[in-house]
Amino acid sequence: MKAKVLASTEGMSREKWLKLRSKGIGGSDAGTILGVNPYQSAYALWASKTGLVPDTFTGNAATEWGNRLERSVAEAYAEETNSAVVSWPVMLQGSWDWQLANVDFFIVEPSDIFEAGKVTDTKDQPDNIIAILECKTTGIVGRGNARGWDNDMVPASYYWQGAHYAATTGIYKVVFACLIGSVGLVIREREYASETLFGLEQQEYLFWQKVLAKTEPELTGHDSEFDTLKAIYPESTDEAVEVDKSIANLVSDYRLAKSELAEVEAKVSAIRVQLEAVIGNAAEATYFGQTLYTYKSTKPTLKFDDKAFKSENPDLWAKYATERPGYRTLRVKGE
Repeated sequence: MKAKVLASTEGMSREKWLKLRSKGIGGSDAGTILGVNPYQSAYALWASKTGLVPDTFTGNAATEWGNRLERSVAEAYAEETNSAVVSWPVMLQGSWDWQLANVDFFIVEPSDIFEAGKVTDTKDQPDNIIAILECKTTGIVGRGNARGWDNDMVPASYYWQGAHYAATTGIYKVVFACLIGSVGLVIREREYASETLFGLEQQEYLFWQKVLAKTEPELTGHDSEFDTLKAIYPESTDEAVEVDKSIANLVSDYRLAKSELAEVEAKVSAIRVQLEAVIGNAAEATYFGQTLYTYKSTKPTLKFDDKAFKSENPDLWAKYATERPGYRTLRVKGE
């Protein structure tokens, strides 16, 4: 293995781990840089790496259960394939200073130390590494992305995460073991070509140069970019900014796009109302016995009448009322 150990992560606090990880590019960043991460754009990642916005993500139910089940998935893989799996909790650094990797597990040649069919913990670098093992879960909490694993596929973000680890460590084979809700364990193997890894390294290198130079990547309209900009510029001032012709043209493009969007939305509404009228009180519409679409009622929910409560109990309302931060609205003149 060509990577070196940057730090042991055993017992490391999340705060310290995040600080260490901010010094470079990790496996989960690869898909973001390449534009295949549905949850974050390159600009949002860049803003985090440059310190413009803090990394405030503390996890959710899906990530929590993913972490809880990671070891179990590794054990299931070891038993099912009779493989020797090793847990080596370290942060690795590749040929470039920014090239970082937190590998889940390693698959090694079985030995007296590393038994086949088991997961073994070690504090030292294991010998005779065969492959990297990445353990995933989906559909355990929420709908997940089970379809991303259909037909021997690997979801794009995970594929490039594996490629990053391969480039960092020089271990070109990566095995993905994913526990899918209502399906079970699926196993996918990928052997990365040197050309693939070289292309990825080039893109990551260019991204990191932007981080060092604080040069913004291109904005793409990803949801994460709106959140990032709101974090950087939370409130407006009384100032006016003088723009050039390219921005004036951009405003014209915005007006045209909004007009085209309104036409498409009107067409969608015209079609939808016909579908709702046809289905009437029924919950499902079928064609030759196959479901075309459904239109089902949700269960009633309780709603707190804040206006009535304030009117009847003004003092109590004032006691528990809290200020809600304002927000900024983009309004183009003439809309």
